[in-house]
Amino acid sequence: MRSVDMRQMKRVRLGLILVPGFLIGLSGIAASHSGILDGYGCHRGPDKVSYHCHQGQFAGRTFKSKEEFLRELRGGKSTQLSPKNNPTPPQKKKDD
Repeated sequence: MRSVDMRQMKRVRLGLILVPGFLIGLSGIAASHSGILDGYGCHRGPDKVSYHCHQGQFAGRTFKSKEEFLRELRGGKSTQLSPKNNPTPPQKKKDD
């Protein structure tokens, strides 16, 4: 009877170690986002309003909205805007 109790205790200890590790691992996945970037190297945040950049001259900056980003990009000099020539992402091959 005693060996059964010891096996159950080992399982409980193993669970107490593995479950928190598993949850911590999942938290990193939940905090990330798909990150599809536009021609400026930026995209909207998870709140669908804020706008932040990963590439280009504004890399690492966050704006309250895309409109605010465009105002800063324009700098009051030009009303014509064009995205930076970022390399296009590789195309996924279609399986035939």
